[in-house]
Amino acid sequence: MKLTKFNTASVFLIFLVVLFIVGKIFSVPVLSNYAWMSVFPVFSYLYYGQAKQRNHFFGFFLLSFSIAEILNVVFKESTFLAYYCSNFLIIAAYSSLIIFLIKDINLKLLIKEFKLHLIILAVFNSYLIYALNQMIMQDETIIINTIDFAMEVVYNVLILLVLSLSLVHYLYHETKQGLLLFLASVCIVFSEMVQVAYIFISSEQVLQIIYSLLMGIGFYFLYVYIKIKYLAIQKQTRFV
Repeated sequence: MKLTKFNTASVFLIFLVVLFIVGKIFSVPVLSNYAWMSVFPVFSYLYYGQAKQRNHFFGFFLLSFSIAEILNVVFKESTFLAYYCSNFLIIAAYSSLIIFLIKDINLKLLIKEFKLHLIILAVFNSYLIYALNQMIMQDETIIINTIDFAMEVVYNVLILLVLSLSLVHYLYHETKQGLLLFLASVCIVFSEMVQVAYIFISSEQVLQIIYSLLMGIGFYFLYVYIKIKYLAIQKQTRFV
């Protein structure tokens, strides 16, 4: 394997994931948290530094996620930074990803070709939003009509929109990259749902492990997505 910058960053990414797993297995939260925090900036570097064919909405998603994880780990004692700022950044990240997914879709054609799919997704999402809100309501510290409650509701709506739109995006384009984005969205969204259950229903460690596993698989699909873009540029350069 030629030791390019992309491959070097990829090896470093694997090293961080191994550290994260070791930290989880041997209950060393400092190791696992800082390794996990470092994964997302590497993704941002791979996309902005190596992929070349960049979309700034997708790039903003990666950057915002990176900063949010850093705030979660480094400033975990600060409610303002670790909770409010971090959640705001993740909400902004998912909003940017939603714009990325719908930006190259013809809405008129989409409604015409996938009307039934959209109706089913709307019903499915409505039920999931209701179920997630019921989970949140089980936390007695959450008060309706507060910024905390509004943030949780917006958060839930956005992650379900990401899941639905990634599916619609794949059905509309039917490409390998679209499939990777959909699979990544499935893993990330379900990891977020597990996180909701962990925070508001049960603090079982197994839920945290499932959350981390699903999130890791989701970002692996994003890594493959970025790698495809990188290899496409390498092929173009080779034949120029």
